[in-house]
Amino acid sequence: MLRWLLEHAAVGDASAYLTQPVEQMRVVGGCDCGCSSLDFVPNAYGETIIADALIAFPDGQQAGMILWDAGGQIQWLEVYEGHPGSADRFPEIANLRTWEQWGAASLASK
Repeated sequence: MLRWLLEHAAVGDASAYLTQPVEQMRVVGGCDCGCSSLDFVPNAYGETIIADALIAFPDGQQAGMILWDAGGQIQWLEVYEGHPGSADRFPEIANLRTWEQWGAASLASK
């Protein structure tokens, strides 16, 4: 999931993060609200957006993801709602869309 975000949905230049061994990162916590956000550093609150993506679940619900940095390190993967309750589950990679893919699909459906 992290690699996909870094390779496909970077807001800015994510190349520095691609050199970090994301496969070795470990989840150390999550959000208390019940959403499926993940902390990679205890009590993490990101300072800068590294990457973002939209989530299109097979049942039609939508959500979003933001990968946050603090101090040059991946801190937190935030999952936010597009529909009520949609952030309570974690997507598959096949559910992720870049903003460009989302826009192209929206135009094609009109």
